[in-house]
Formats: sequence, C-alpha cells, structure tokens
Amino acid sequence: MVGAGLYALFNGLWAPVLLMIALTHVSDFNPREKRLAFALTLSVFSAIFQPSAALICLLILVVWVLWEFGVLGGADVKLIITAALVLGNPIFLIPITVVGGVQGVIASLQKKREIPFVVSIFCGTLLFVLYPYF
Repeated sequence: MVGAGLYALFNGLWAPVLLMIALTHVSDFNPREKRLAFALTLSVFSAIFQPSAALICLLILVVWVLWEFGVLGGADVKLIITAALVLGNPIFLIPITVVGGVQGVIASLQKKREIPFVVSIFCGTLLFVLYPYF
C-alpha cells in the first residue's frame, strides 16, 4: 500500500492517499458510530478538495465500510484500495465482479461456504490491465 500511495501521489491523486491514511487511523476510534462519522466526513472533504478523484474516494470509503461491517476481509480491502490507487480508475471493479461471480458459481457447485476473494481481485484486475492489449 505504501508503494501504491507513492505512485498515486506522483500521479496527482493526493486526496485518496490522504483518505487511505486517515481511514487507517480512524479504524481505532470507538464506538463504531464515531468511526463511521469521521470516515464519512473525511471522504466528503477528500472529494471536495480533489473533485477529479471523487469516485476513487467514494470507492475507498465503500470498501472501508464493507470491511468495518465484516463483509470483506482486511486483505481484500488492502488489495482493492491498492488497485484503485495504482489504476486511478474505479471501472476495474467490473471485471473483479464478473470473475467473483464465476468463482461464486463454481464454489456453490462444489458446496463451499467460504471462498477466497483475493483470487477474484487479482484475476479481475489482471483482466482490466491486459484488456487493451487484446
């Protein structure tokens, strides 16, 4: 994440990087309502100060909230935020969703209850990156 943050800073995405750092610190606040209020406020300010990165800030907030409520694991959140900072385009979630759906169907046919979403994130991001070359 540090490398992705530095890369994003060099590409002018300073607001999402600062939001990522701030959400890391907000994660330790108690109670949960205080964490969510701070996260929402920080995200709004990030989007206001750098409107061109508002979608990436929204993506970081949504992924963080999904982690906060236990829907996504920590590794999944780190990978998605890293990919968002490096790629700078939230459209990369579409191939991740498609690959995740295929992985989910395969897992349900095998009667598995839990599946590692890291595989979907990696394969979907790889498809997004390599798609222009085909």
